[in-house]
Amino acid sequence: MLLAVPATAAPRIAIIIDDLGYNRAAGEAVLPLPAPVTCAVIPSTPHGQRLGRQAAAAGKEVMIHLPMAALDARRLDPGALQEGMSEARIGTVLDQAQRALPAARGVNNHMGSALTAEAEPMRRLMDQLRQRHLYFVDSRTNAATVAEYSARQAGVATGRRDVFLDNRRDLTHINAQFNQLLRLARRRGHAIAIGHPYPETLDYLQQVLPLMEQTGIRVVPVSELLAAPVATADATPYGVAR
Repeated sequence: MLLAVPATAAPRIAIIIDDLGYNRAAGEAVLPLPAPVTCAVIPSTPHGQRLGRQAAAAGKEVMIHLPMAALDARRLDPGALQEGMSEARIGTVLDQAQRALPAARGVNNHMGSALTAEAEPMRRLMDQLRQRHLYFVDSRTNAATVAEYSARQAGVATGRRDVFLDNRRDLTHINAQFNQLLRLARRRGHAIAIGHPYPETLDYLQQVLPLMEQTGIRVVPVSELLAAPVATADATPYGVAR
């Protein structure tokens, strides 16, 4: 059951669908969702380029879902950012990603629990994103992340994930997480969720997204919810906890 919000409010939510590119059918199932969800595509995947083109043609905002070094031993996708990379090497990785996904307007991290906690790699990445006029959304896979802080310092438009919709793949949990998203948006005026192209998630979104107007919620591309790209030298870093 969805939580209603006052008709006078105009809160906004953005929903990023991550991990697109490996499964063509799952990726294509995202495209008809009846709202401007944002499609985060892993550029090196077998179907990434095709899905990026299809998402853009369907009017969906496209992001580069950029693989980054994790704290555990999971295998990294090709084109991942690793610790110790120079800024020039990071630039080469981004060049390849942009060639694969020319419609991409921004970046969020795929995994990255190790790299997003490292100040110098994040500074190098954000300097590159600023030069390319790309935004950054911190997926917040590590409480010690400095990624959003680094983006602000570099003058990159930025934001962070507030809610994971489907870290458990059952409708009861997804519904609870979605209502948490609505509560945050109602309180703050906006909130960002990340989900995945799981059948459970897409079935749920197909049902609830057409109801957003009557609940007083606007669904927008994630770029509409990001902090303006103004460098703030006196900012302080923060992670998951608010």
